[in-house]
Amino acid sequence: MRVANEMSGTIERPVAESVQGGVEILEALAPPWRALCDEGRCTDPFYRPEWIAAHLRAFEPGAKLRVVVVREDGRPRLILPLVEERATLRGFPIRRLRAAAGVHSCRFDLICGAGDPGPWVDALWSHLRQTGGWDVIELRDVPAGGAAERLLEAATASRHPTGTWESMRTPYVTLPAGSDRTIEEVLRSRSAHFRANLRRRMRRLEERGSVRLRRIEHADRDALDRFYELEREGWKGARGTAIACDDRTLRFYDEVAAWAAQVGLLSLYSLEVGDRPIAMHYGLATGGRYLLPKPAFDPAWSACSPGQLILHEVLRDCLDRGFGELDFLGPWMEWKADWTDDVRPHAWCYVFRRGPLGAALHAAKFGIPRLAEALRGR
Repeated sequence: MRVANEMSGTIERPVAESVQGGVEILEALAPPWRALCDEGRCTDPFYRPEWIAAHLRAFEPGAKLRVVVVREDGRPRLILPLVEERATLRGFPIRRLRAAAGVHSCRFDLICGAGDPGPWVDALWSHLRQTGGWDVIELRDVPAGGAAERLLEAATASRHPTGTWESMRTPYVTLPAGSDRTIEEVLRSRSAHFRANLRRRMRRLEERGSVRLRRIEHADRDALDRFYELEREGWKGARGTAIACDDRTLRFYDEVAAWAAQVGLLSLYSLEVGDRPIAMHYGLATGGRYLLPKPAFDPAWSACSPGQLILHEVLRDCLDRGFGELDFLGPWMEWKADWTDDVRPHAWCYVFRRGPLGAALHAAKFGIPRLAEALRGR
């Protein structure tokens, strides 16, 4: 909200400034940053300074940061953490400002407080345009309806080339409310064949021992190691993309788990036959929602579909906890689509500088590939 100055009658507009440095600057900004997240617009863990700092420490410890802070009436109302770097785009050397995020960040957006973000985004854009030092601004995996869309609108209105491309459609399950909060109601919209398979495979599992679901809310070292081991035993291990295959990725998930446990977000689930975990979730619980960054299961038990059975039991637990949603995170996959038809689109968002170079970069990124796609479709 803009505030009238009673002495002069003028309007105090939002003001933006850049803070530059390494990952340590996030610690200085953390208290007001957390307060913005707590206001309700950016409650997902991925927007919080601890998550972004964990990413930077693990994957980009030497990154040069440019964090733009928009203040109104002296209070931060918007924060945008960016990495400054020199890179190439379709062979063009460029100066890039990009999201302080990566493949394990799940989603990204401008971190805004409650209220209309329009004036804050306008101040952000005016600052970015005036300070310059970039050829491309790149924000990855912005959810549909995110505040970054308003940034693109402001840039387009200023005659800067902009563009988006859809990066993923993330499935999610809306959990029923009231007296209908049962797992049967969740499954009502799924096929009879799918429901029958779940029952049959659970019976098959129970024939091999007592089955239980455990939820672990502290960063238990043994539980984390077992999860990493299960994930590496599957196809991700064979491809070298499992968490335990890369020291940096392992450091990131260990740090996130420690922080998430400290603030009450961690939900490590373990589906066990006897005392043996056969499927696990590295999960997070926040704001009445369950988020699933990483699942894993023992391929030796694949005949029983442990990945689907743990989801069945986790959904039942989410209902007991009063949650309203399970968010699968990441891209659409067939096993996720077994549970829901609902998806959230995410997109990479680009803003290019005005002038010949910006026009050439926009054409290289969006014009030529789309022309080639159109020609292939003829």
